[in-house]
Amino acid sequence: YTLSENDMRFASPNGFSNAEQFTTYLKDSLDYLVEEGRRGSPKMMTVGLHCRLVGRPGRAKGLEEFLDYAKSLESDVWICRRDQIASHWYQHHYPDDLKSSL
Repeated sequence: YTLSENDMRFASPNGFSNAEQFTTYLKDSLDYLVEEGRRGSPKMMTVGLHCRLVGRPGRAKGLEEFLDYAKSLESDVWICRRDQIASHWYQHHYPDDLKSSL
C-alpha cells in the first residue's frame, strides 16, 4: 500500500485535481513496471482506493480508463484481489519446509 498510486492524492495539496491526472499517473507507473518485468524483474503495483474519493463520477471515469488500459496489456498484467496474491505467493514462494507447520 502506497500513497503514490492512491486516490488520496485527490484530497492532498499538490495531488490530483482531475481524473485525467490520476489516469496518466497510474498508466505511467504501470508502463514503467511492465517494462521492468519484461527485463526480468517483475513487480507488483497496488492502487489505493476509497469510495468517498474515487467513487465520485468525475474521478471514477479516470479509474475506469486506467483499468481498461491495464486490461489491454493482457498477459503482461495480472489484475487480482488480495487473496489471490496471497495464494499465489504461498504456492510459489513460501518455503516448502514451513508449509507443514501451517
